[in-house]
Amino acid sequence: MRDMPVTVLGFGMMGRARNVSYADVTKYYGDSPINPYIAQGFVLPHEADAARKLGWDVNLDLMDAVRNDKSEYVDICLPNALHHSVALAAIEAKKHVFCEKPLAISLDEAREMKEAAEACPGLLNSVNFIYRRCPANVYARQIAQEKQFGELLEARSYYNQSWGGPGTGFGWRFDVKAGGGTLGDLGSHAIDMLHFITGMLPSEVSATQVTHVKERMGTITKDDGSTERGPVRSYVDDGTRFVYNLPNGGIGSFECTRNAWGTNNTQGYEFYFENGAIRWSYDDVNYLEVYDPSARQRGWTRVLCNQGGFAYCHFAGGHMDGYRDFTVSACYENMRAIEGMKPIAPIATFADAYEVERVIEAVRRSNRERRWVKLDEVK
Repeated sequence: MRDMPVTVLGFGMMGRARNVSYADVTKYYGDSPINPYIAQGFVLPHEADAARKLGWDVNLDLMDAVRNDKSEYVDICLPNALHHSVALAAIEAKKHVFCEKPLAISLDEAREMKEAAEACPGLLNSVNFIYRRCPANVYARQIAQEKQFGELLEARSYYNQSWGGPGTGFGWRFDVKAGGGTLGDLGSHAIDMLHFITGMLPSEVSATQVTHVKERMGTITKDDGSTERGPVRSYVDDGTRFVYNLPNGGIGSFECTRNAWGTNNTQGYEFYFENGAIRWSYDDVNYLEVYDPSARQRGWTRVLCNQGGFAYCHFAGGHMDGYRDFTVSACYENMRAIEGMKPIAPIATFADAYEVERVIEAVRRSNRERRWVKLDEVK
């Protein structure tokens, strides 16, 4: 095992989560080939004192934090609009890159990031589609890709939250130039889950998107440089729905919104095969539900997936895993990838995230042009 210095960029929810994740990699996984530790962190000036209390070596210059020689690995926990420029700078500096999802806010940016990563095959390029590290989803992938129940016929995917109603103020997630809307922020996870588990992406989509709240209270910068509170126009999608065809002839439906009151953070899927079905919900994250019609007693079986025989088992069976465990496992898989080890379950590379961005662009194009859009049209 060797030590590896890491630079974490950002001190929001994900940046603070990484403060825990890297420290726990070798505590959870004694076989980790690398012991990652946070050597420095980029934060905003008002976050500096809090970051220092966590032991961070604070750097207030973003690009210096990316390019200096204090680390060999850059973890991008910044607003979506910054992913592109920062990732390219990190790759140019010959550093491993772990990037929050979505990869970018446009297909052109995502393509450029993918191509830059492919030009440096010795460097890690990983995207934090965190739910790949959930043992139930790893088991679902095994069932689907081994075709234990035959071909996938129909699918439903969703990712819904409840915090984006009229009372929510304007922030970067509602800025079309910074956040990319609900589809990019939430829906990218669900699209990646479809791809991760089934190995397929939609071949054709028909979509509708809506901005429920067209003005939100936010900070307005006036011509003289001063600021005041006032209504700010919002153009991002608050909700997205689409139906799709699959390459194998199957069909599916998809939904994501921030206006599903009472759901908090609810995502999941239902996959119906020729001879059985599986379903999963983040509300019951440790279990995969399986319907096997050949079983003597027919009905849904709840399979506990965080015990012996499944991926990423940290503690004794029945001691439930959660978000913190998945973030640690994601960092552990990155350490394995850097050393050329076979993954327990595949990481999402920039190329994988680019495929998700192709679907997102197809959905936006379908909504804008009011027609079915084939994925082959989107390059």
